[in-house]
Amino acid sequence: MSIQPKIATLPAIALAAMLVSGCHHKEHHAQIPYDAVAPLGTISDDIWQKQEENAEASDFVIYESEFVGATAKLNAAGEDHVKQIAVRMVSTPFPVIVEPSSMSVNQSDEYKYPVNGNDDLDMHRRNVIVKILTAMNVQDADERVVVAPALAPGFEGFEAYRAYTNGFRNRGNGGIGGLGGFGSGFGGGFGGVGGGIF
Repeated sequence: MSIQPKIATLPAIALAAMLVSGCHHKEHHAQIPYDAVAPLGTISDDIWQKQEENAEASDFVIYESEFVGATAKLNAAGEDHVKQIAVRMVSTPFPVIVEPSSMSVNQSDEYKYPVNGNDDLDMHRRNVIVKILTAMNVQDADERVVVAPALAPGFEGFEAYRAYTNGFRNRGNGGIGGLGGFGSGFGGGFGGVGGGIF
């Protein structure tokens, strides 16, 4: 048998396979008119609501900086924050998170740098928060207060410095542009030296 008849039967076999397997396209899309426009926010509203909910959950984090040094005593900002949390706990399902300590001294270290966590201190801080919230008539405080990392990470030293100095650099012009701004100063327009929107 020559190769020519085999090549001739190949397209016939391929066509038969397509017909048998149902080579067709079925429309699975909703029948929306081509000129229909979805209401504003249809796609993005859910995203914004999730971000807002996550931000509200971050309000229930008691940060390490709200305690006096490596103790379980709240500073003034921490006391105010716990009062705000107590008022809002009635209407929200979020847990109260006590950020773990990271500034304790490990006595077995040679140099005794305050860079270690302390599980005992963390549990003592948690118990203090539970006691305060219970005294403020929060019934389920013991179940809702946990020791865990903060939901939003804080700044590292170099990031904090940069944010601080950028805040002062953009202070006089509302954060819009530097010397260029919106048509005034050196360079003018939307560009110029330091100009632009941000």
